[in-house]
Amino acid sequence: MSKYFVSACLSLFLLSGCAASQESESTQPQTEPVLEESAQQAPVEPAVKEQKKKGNKKEAKKEAKKQEKATRAPKSEAEVRAALHETGRKLVLRASRTITPSKSSKAVKTSGNGYVATYISIDPDNFSTDMRPASQAGQYIGFIRYSEQIYSCHGKTKKEALAAPCQVSSSRRLNEMIHFDGREWRY
Repeated sequence: MSKYFVSACLSLFLLSGCAASQESESTQPQTEPVLEESAQQAPVEPAVKEQKKKGNKKEAKKEAKKQEKATRAPKSEAEVRAALHETGRKLVLRASRTITPSKSSKAVKTSGNGYVATYISIDPDNFSTDMRPASQAGQYIGFIRYSEQIYSCHGKTKKEALAAPCQVSSSRRLNEMIHFDGREWRY
């Protein structure tokens, strides 16, 4: 009715949630806060939707992987053998890179009147693989065979031993066992 009554009602409504006695005046103040609330919620909704989309993408990827695994045919023995050879090659390469003492960091010990520097070398191209069926169908036991050569270098001092030419003093054959679980070789 009057501007004073409307502004007083609006102030009371904002402070204490007052409801006006007249319907026409009570509807006007109530719509404004509703609009303010929806305006505040609008920026939040796209963020929620975006998170839901990300969640749906993750779920879709998981479902695709499950379907791929379900439709994937069991590997043939030739494929498993080829995977064993590739895994063996990777393992032998890793062993040749990480073995200690290596050619670049020889171990030096005293021996009689002089010193002996030793290191171990693995030829990554000289290995063999073999496999046998395991107790469960589709699983295999694999063998990776390679050899280590132990080199020794002799000298009267530590520096001479490190700089001297080295010769193979011994070698040993290693046999690593790994397991094929139906999908990949595990070690």
